[in-house]
Amino acid sequence: KTVCCPTDPVRIPGIGTGAAYGAGDCIGTIEAIQVPKSGIIFSGVLWDYDDEAIQIDLELFTVKPAQIADNDAWSPTDQSMAGFLAELSFFAFDDHINSQTSEIRNIGRAYTAPEGILYVQAVTRGASNIAAGQEPSYQICILSDDPDWNPQ
Repeated sequence: KTVCCPTDPVRIPGIGTGAAYGAGDCIGTIEAIQVPKSGIIFSGVLWDYDDEAIQIDLELFTVKPAQIADNDAWSPTDQSMAGFLAELSFFAFDDHINSQTSEIRNIGRAYTAPEGILYVQAVTRGASNIAAGQEPSYQICILSDDPDWNPQ
């Protein structure tokens, strides 16, 4: 069955609003999201409430990587990369006048997450300056093959 994780879109945590981000900087902090223990990542949506339409990548891990500080260059250690699952690149945006959305479809990346958790770190690929209250949100849709999946 298809499930969306988190159940409701979640804002990227730990963003230093009003700060000038450079291309390749981490946006916010790592978020742990509950997911089925196994499945296929099917699609994803990013809501850009700040209306910047600047590419944001979500770096997905099955093991928690070392935290890189908000607004520091994305430079994971080799040990962290051992738990790397996928990068979801949100680069094509639809303009809704006051906000933007970006969707990725048919990703098709199978995974196993024994703890039922994926760790997500957002990375900007352009110069960004996010206003307070306008932090982007995301949601990932998964084709679950976990018969015991039950979101909390």
